[in-house]
Amino acid sequence: MIRALVTGMRVQLVQLLRSAFDVTAMLVWPIVYATVAYYLLGRQETPHQLLGAAIASAVMVMWGHVVIGSANALDLMRQAGTLELMVAAPVPLAAVLSPVMVTNAAFGLYGLVVTLLWSRFAFGIPLTLAHPLAFVLAIPACVVAIGSLGLVVASTFVLYRAAFALGIALQYPVWIVCGLLVPLSALPGWVGPISWVLAPTWGFRAIERAAVGGNPWEPIALCVAVSAAYLAPSAVFLRVFEQLARSRATLRLA
Repeated sequence: MIRALVTGMRVQLVQLLRSAFDVTAMLVWPIVYATVAYYLLGRQETPHQLLGAAIASAVMVMWGHVVIGSANALDLMRQAGTLELMVAAPVPLAAVLSPVMVTNAAFGLYGLVVTLLWSRFAFGIPLTLAHPLAFVLAIPACVVAIGSLGLVVASTFVLYRAAFALGIALQYPVWIVCGLLVPLSALPGWVGPISWVLAPTWGFRAIERAAVGGNPWEPIALCVAVSAAYLAPSAVFLRVFEQLARSRATLRLA
């Protein structure tokens, strides 16, 4: 199982580095999101608010890369005819797909670096960290949490052939519900409880509080908690949707 996970992460990383689509997206989108966030807030905001907006942009890139990159990976497996082989392999499907999700989330760390550097040198936003140790721990906690949520979403990618279109559709609702685009206080009250079960909410809060101040340990702990909580439903959904895909013959592209 461990060998399957390590090998899957290595293969997915090589594929990402050789993909012009993924490399270009990681170079362009962090700059675009950080620039839009800066001009939406304006120069009158405090440096902490501007840094928080930059971190929100980075988490947006991370989630977008997980959901779109993973959907694209499933589409490529269908096109190559390898998805059926992975489903039929003795290794559980979760062990095959989880390296894809975690690697895509970790690849999004490059987006975090680009976002912070662009914000610093293009807009002069200071990059002082209130809790350096917590910041170092918050990043992997955010990566694992978002990757685990991606594994839950990936179960639907196994069932539906239009995985890439579904991945694109799942970007913006999560950005909004998690408070990455607009503050949760500006949204209806019923949105708050939904955001509590989504990993980007706690990943963003963990990194933001570690950078600008506050208590980062609670959201870091919640990142770990939601990551563990995603394991059971992801295993169930993958098993159920795998059986449905077998019975409907939707594992193949055509």
